[in-house]
Amino acid sequence: MELRTELTPPALDESMVVRLTKLAEEIDCGHPEQTLSQLSEFNREAMTELGFIDFQGIYGGQGHEAWVRKILAAPFERPVADVTRGELIELARRVMESDGAEQDIDFWLNMLAINIPSERISDLIFWPGECFNDVSYSQRLSPEQVIEIALNDRDVLL
Repeated sequence: MELRTELTPPALDESMVVRLTKLAEEIDCGHPEQTLSQLSEFNREAMTELGFIDFQGIYGGQGHEAWVRKILAAPFERPVADVTRGELIELARRVMESDGAEQDIDFWLNMLAINIPSERISDLIFWPGECFNDVSYSQRLSPEQVIEIALNDRDVLL
């Protein structure tokens, strides 16, 4: 299924990604007082207000480039008023099948969390047993089941 623009990761300026990735690497591996100019440049170009601590340990969790792409995509992650059940299912499918780059999957997962205010959307996808208090739960939910449960959670919260 094709997703409309609001539900797809934004096209990023690749030269900006390269510059910001280099800065993120320098800040992540540097010292607070020695990376002030890099931090200032990063924040100015990315239009963020990140602190030195926000860069620490990026390499331990993901690549610097993926992290930069996630930072640049964040302003595009917002509720879509008329999102359809079919679109939500497609987002879940893409996340569950790892159908894209790491930053795309992060974007889609965030869009699910934003558009279905269920605290357990991530758990339903990655750890369904946790949702049902059954650590031996081995069934993998389908994208349709994930969305159905999450929408029911939302309705209960409203």
